[in-house]
Amino acid sequence: MRKCLNERILERVLLYDGSKGVMLQKQGLKGSESAEGYNLSHPDLVSGIYESYIEAGSDLIQTNTFQANRISLEKHGLSDRFAEINKSGVQSAVKAAGRDRVAVSAGPTSLFFEPLGEMSFEDAAAVFAEQARVSEQAGAKIINFETFTDLAELRAAVIGAKENTELDIIANATFDETGRTLMGNPADVCALTLMALGASIVGANCSGGPESLLDPIRKMHELIGGPLCVKPNAGMPEISGGETVFSETPEHFASFLPEYIKYGVRLIGGCCGTTPEHIAKMRETLDGLGAAPWHERELPPVIASPYGTLSLSEGVKHAVLSFGEQALREALLGGDFDEINDCALGRAAEGADCIVIDFSDLPDESDLWGLASNLVMAVRLPVIAKGADAAIRFLRYYPGRCGYAAPNEALGKKAAFYGALILDERLRPVSPPYPE
Repeated sequence: MRKCLNERILERVLLYDGSKGVMLQKQGLKGSESAEGYNLSHPDLVSGIYESYIEAGSDLIQTNTFQANRISLEKHGLSDRFAEINKSGVQSAVKAAGRDRVAVSAGPTSLFFEPLGEMSFEDAAAVFAEQARVSEQAGAKIINFETFTDLAELRAAVIGAKENTELDIIANATFDETGRTLMGNPADVCALTLMALGASIVGANCSGGPESLLDPIRKMHELIGGPLCVKPNAGMPEISGGETVFSETPEHFASFLPEYIKYGVRLIGGCCGTTPEHIAKMRETLDGLGAAPWHERELPPVIASPYGTLSLSEGVKHAVLSFGEQALREALLGGDFDEINDCALGRAAEGADCIVIDFSDLPDESDLWGLASNLVMAVRLPVIAKGADAAIRFLRYYPGRCGYAAPNEALGKKAAFYGALILDERLRPVSPPYPE
């Protein structure tokens, strides 16, 4: 029987692979070309890279499909070959390593979400669901969403895969020197939100060298424990002789393994600039460390906005926003989000720690994506939702971890599917929460 990823990471720390793009550049890939297009034009080169990482000691390798969603492929005129590119990337990896040792690499679209940009939640979820379905049909068992700079988009990707496939999910964001994503999401918020949503492993990748991700990983570990994934770059890229080079040596890179393992990392590899030499040194170091026992722990009774967390202990102050109120109801049905934001800000200004939103009996045509995407830009407090169908739809869209005052078990299970912390009528965490 196939062991799922969750079981395997309990047994031992797994070693990931390294960069695909840099390896392809060494074999002729130009900056204007699509690395993913090489799955069709140079399949032997791609297969050779997979095999080089297996020989170096990787327990898990990633497919050459990082920018193989339909939106990213359009930039290279390859969207009509979307299915072929993804299938080839998966099938050649499975042939080299076996189904249980392959993770699909899936990166962001690079588009901004509404209201800052034009991407909606449904558009993003559909894009990532499409890539996940094609990959699963080609033989993949695991998908790794990585290098995301916006928790909202990463969450949409996870939901797209979760609603449409049986894939095990790894979810990684990338962080700047402040420990936040480009859109301002802290590492602990990302970890909590994504783990609550059902990812098998969460973590961080890309950024800078191995030092750059120690603090984000530590903050994730402090809040959720783990299991965590980390894939740093081989340092920051530099230009030498007209070429992009990475100066991080395999020896220095591998020296960070004990520290990462101490902070709950169970899957570790390399991102930009790392090579089979880096992975081989990591294999040597990891084998020398011996067994690293792991014990799971439950997620804490914490909710989160995209920008901060809140432990639901005694004394938490709530501001209430009820769509049973005629003025707020009319504002939502009329798309007047400024009025809703102003009302929420006014009530939050009285010293609230979070906002309780009562969705009452809102009709199906209510724009709950518009509400979620606008509200988080104005009010940065965590949210607790109350109500039935409209509340569940809001939970699907909200880019954090909401609390949900569940009126019954059926709705509690639906809310838990979207990562909500289940609460009773007094807004206290239900223990144990409803299973999925």
